[in-house]
Amino acid sequence: MIKRLLKIFLIILIIVILIALALGAAYYFTEPEITLNGEESMEVTMAEGYQEPGYEAKYWFIDITDRVEVDSDVNDKKVGEYSVNYSVSFLEKTASTARTVSVVDREPPVLTLNEGETINVLTNSKFEDPGYSAEDDSDGDVTETVITKGIVDTYNPGTYTISYSVSDSYGNEAQKTRTVIVDGEPEVKPDKVIYLTFDDGPSDNVTPEVLETLKKYKVPATFFIIGYSQSEEHIALLRSAIAQGHTIGIHGYSHDYEEIYQSVPDFMENIKTLDEMIRTDLNYEPFVIRFPGGSSNTVSESYCDGIMTDLVQKVQEEGYYYTDWNVDSTDASGNGISTDRIISSIENGCKEDQYNIVLMHDSDAKQTTAEALSEVIEWAQEEGYTFKAMEKGGPTVHHRVNN
Repeated sequence: MIKRLLKIFLIILIIVILIALALGAAYYFTEPEITLNGEESMEVTMAEGYQEPGYEAKYWFIDITDRVEVDSDVNDKKVGEYSVNYSVSFLEKTASTARTVSVVDREPPVLTLNEGETINVLTNSKFEDPGYSAEDDSDGDVTETVITKGIVDTYNPGTYTISYSVSDSYGNEAQKTRTVIVDGEPEVKPDKVIYLTFDDGPSDNVTPEVLETLKKYKVPATFFIIGYSQSEEHIALLRSAIAQGHTIGIHGYSHDYEEIYQSVPDFMENIKTLDEMIRTDLNYEPFVIRFPGGSSNTVSESYCDGIMTDLVQKVQEEGYYYTDWNVDSTDASGNGISTDRIISSIENGCKEDQYNIVLMHDSDAKQTTAEALSEVIEWAQEEGYTFKAMEKGGPTVHHRVNN
């Protein structure tokens, strides 16, 4: 009987020892384990914010999640890369892991237009943009970086569009447009004013003579120039014109109808090419153009049906004013037109109750135009007219578009 009890005791002792060994081995070889919910590397937007996805912790089969300590430096209001550190201790055993959180900005700035997206202004009134503001979640106030494009020509009733765009440091862009409707009775009536405009220069002989006459009478004018091949002599002439207070407008790098009126992109490339030359060579910012043949020309229809209808909108959306004319000197009807005809055409065309924008030319084939200029100026001054160069927001004339 004693032997039987002793045998049972030994068996129990062995089992206890084995269990103790097993537990000892388990303690020695087992570590706490932290399991993260979600990804170890996360990307969140500033708009979404960071929400902890959670975690679990176990030691062998024991749940120790409630013992986990979390240390996070995540600032979801600022772009950057952050860490969330997890650690746990149990029975003097420790474990740790980490999650990387990238906070990114995918939200564009909030762009607000003062006074709304549609406004009305009176004909001939002075247009002043009501303004705008832009706020970004990462960059703060970005109002000063807003880019505007488009013009409002209050001297010609119609509907105009101004576009606004702004980007933050991370390339997120916001865009808005404002519609400006110009209508109603003119707010300001015309005074006796003449705008002398010269197309197709600069030339070697006629342009210098025209400039000398304008200087003599202290009369400002506007020159709608064509490509001058960056001739040093022509650049010097244009700089002299600017120094005398004249306006330099764009007629086009090329005057070839077949080349420039093939498409809207072709025409705009023609304009932009000359624009860049003027800015580079003259340190001057051109703002007004005159279409070769005028906006009413029908020759363009031979190359692209409806192009003028598209172009009069496009150039204004790109920030250019355009003007035609309401007084024709008739010097475009041929070369060697008599000075008497040029003078009488201008005298008969000018009216006291309109802004008189006179079409003239200063290519070398228009010598008689230069010769007639003194008498035109003297007549106008005797009649009480004043002369002005074209300016931003100033009077323009638009013909009826026929294509």
